[in-house]
Order: sequence, then C-alpha cells, then structure tokens
Amino acid sequence: MDANTIQTLISSLGFPIVCVLFLGWFIWKIWTRQQEQNEKREDKLYSVVADAQATNEKLVKTNSEFVEVLHSYKSDLDEIKNDVSEIKENMKG
Repeated sequence: MDANTIQTLISSLGFPIVCVLFLGWFIWKIWTRQQEQNEKREDKLYSVVADAQATNEKLVKTNSEFVEVLHSYKSDLDEIKNDVSEIKENMKG
C-alpha cells in the first residue's frame, strides 16, 4: 500500500476504523504465526518423547538382563561360600 491509498482509506472510513482494521489484521498475522510455531514445537516435542520411550524400552530390557546376571552371580557366590565353609570344617576336623 502506498501513502495515497492509506490517506484515501482514512479520509473515507475515518482514522479509528482504519486503525481497528489494521490492528485486527496485525493480530491475525501474529496469531497464525504463533500457531505455526506451536505446531513445530509440538512436533519436536513428540519426536523427543518418542525417542525417550524407545530408549526407556531398551533400558528396561537391559536392566532385566542385568538382574538375571546378578541372580546367577548371587547363586554362584552362595555356592562358593558353602564350599569355603566345607573346606574350613574339613581343615578343623
């Protein structure tokens, strides 16, 4: 828009009406831009959440495998403890 068009609008509609129309257009532009930014932000957030869920699933699997290993080590240690106790008793007697 050039200055003549703005001057014609102001003289025909009045300054307050032109200001209200401009502010309405400005608010609409800001609102649509904000909505686009929110959409992009949500998409990024959803991808981060999906990655975190995949990582958590892997961690749960790894932790369960680790617990199994720890249980086998515990049974092995109990067996070694019993063997050492038997050897100790045999050496006393």
